[in-house]
Amino acid sequence: MLPISTLWRIARRDLAARIRGLRLLAVCLFLGVATLAAIGSLTSGITAELATRGQTILGGDLQFGLPQRQASEAELAGLRGAGATSATVRMRAMANAPDGSALLSELKAVDAAYPLYGTMRLESGARRGPPPPGAIWIGKDLASRLDLSVGGAVKFGDKSFRIDGIIADEPDRLGEGFSDLAATQLIQPGSLCESKYRVRLPAGADPVAVGKRLSAAFPDAGWEVTDRSNGAPGTRRFIERMGQFLSLVGLAALVIAGIGVGNGVASYLAGKRPGLATLKVLGADSAAVLRIYGLQILAVAAAAIAAGLIAGALAPAAIGAIAGDVLPVKPGLAVYPLPLAVSAAYGLLIAIAFALPPLAATRHIPAAGLYRATVDGAGRIEKRVLAAVALAFAAIVALAVGTAREPLFALGFIGAAVLLLLILVALGWLVRRIASGVPRPKRPLLRLALANLHRPGAATGALVVALGLGLTLFVTLAAIQTSITAEIARTVPERAPSFFVLDIPRDRAAAFRALVTGTDGKAAINMIPALRGSVTEFAGKRVDELAAAA
Repeated sequence: MLPISTLWRIARRDLAARIRGLRLLAVCLFLGVATLAAIGSLTSGITAELATRGQTILGGDLQFGLPQRQASEAELAGLRGAGATSATVRMRAMANAPDGSALLSELKAVDAAYPLYGTMRLESGARRGPPPPGAIWIGKDLASRLDLSVGGAVKFGDKSFRIDGIIADEPDRLGEGFSDLAATQLIQPGSLCESKYRVRLPAGADPVAVGKRLSAAFPDAGWEVTDRSNGAPGTRRFIERMGQFLSLVGLAALVIAGIGVGNGVASYLAGKRPGLATLKVLGADSAAVLRIYGLQILAVAAAAIAAGLIAGALAPAAIGAIAGDVLPVKPGLAVYPLPLAVSAAYGLLIAIAFALPPLAATRHIPAAGLYRATVDGAGRIEKRVLAAVALAFAAIVALAVGTAREPLFALGFIGAAVLLLLILVALGWLVRRIASGVPRPKRPLLRLALANLHRPGAATGALVVALGLGLTLFVTLAAIQTSITAEIARTVPERAPSFFVLDIPRDRAAAFRALVTGTDGKAAINMIPALRGSVTEFAGKRVDELAAAA
């Protein structure tokens, strides 16, 4: 048996002479691995940025949320005993421009300690605490949609505020929601509002322990406790789920690329038949030939995977620069080993699964038979080769399910993809059978085209699978978008009211009805009482204990 160094020297020289034959292999692996690495790196970058900026996004080390009320003096004393405390109150109200246009907006009243972390910036510069008395700061979106500017006025209820500045950066924007206004004096009894108290803990304090201690000290407070480790849970869940879905779609695309890998390797080896025959005539056994060309394919695959990983690692910073404010946070330029390692493993397993059958087929063809391989075909695939391919696909499934945030969803997606693959394989076989059974056309061009569908070694099945999978992905994504859009367009006009009004006090309900019926006597009014609150106990157990047990 020739040493590996000799085999590599032969493989390297032969590869340097004709590497263009493996371009399809390189391109397919590069695109597939780069896509997966970019998706994984972007997801990891955003979640890492959310975790790193947890204090700033949350507005403190701990947050205590209270719906429909403000904290009592005893509760405030307990919070202040834990650390520096800042209070904010949120509510919704209609912003009325001087020209009569209006927009539902979100108001936020802050105290002098706001913000505990980060910097509140207006377009004119950094600020701290609330706006001056009688003034208000508004967001860019509200200013654009109502055509408002600094020095102008905006009205809420019966009170008009002078616009003192346009908000450029609100440090707790993700933790609070996309606030358009920061104002006060509009909280009335019965208003739908939410109070949040942020606490800045001393260095070394454990936020989880402090949160549990304060919850135990005030068991009837009913507040929702959030710590800095997960300042924007809704955003984090959305990013992780979207990343999982896109990763599965990218994996399906990589499987489609794997068909191109198999075809590229088969085409490359078909073009190397004279070299294969020469090696065997000179005394090289089948194992040596397999290792030589296996080393070539492995070297090209490794280079393509490495290039894909580099492109995928750089993609989040590029996407962040291009997307701007579309992303919740901008991921920085950093390397995230786990998604890159997973992407590299996917690429390597796909290369093995699709390149091994055409490569292994050269072992059992004699030197003279290599010249007739196009006519005779490669024969059946060995059982051990099939076992190796099956093992590679099993590893891909295990990797996809093991790294998924929701394993059952990933398993269902893969199961549906496998079922579709089997249907397409059967369809490809059916096309070949039909093509072999139809009468031969008289025109030579049509006769050759039909014969190429069922001849030995024809790629009809692979092409049907590749085109079918690719088309299915596009149709699925388009169908999801079209279905959601159609559902909104069909359902909303039928069920949605012409107008909706929030936060009507109970003692003003009759006056509101009279106002509406006085304008349109046939108007149908549906008034629904609303109250927000926190679930503190379930089945005799506190919610925080249930969450800890889960």
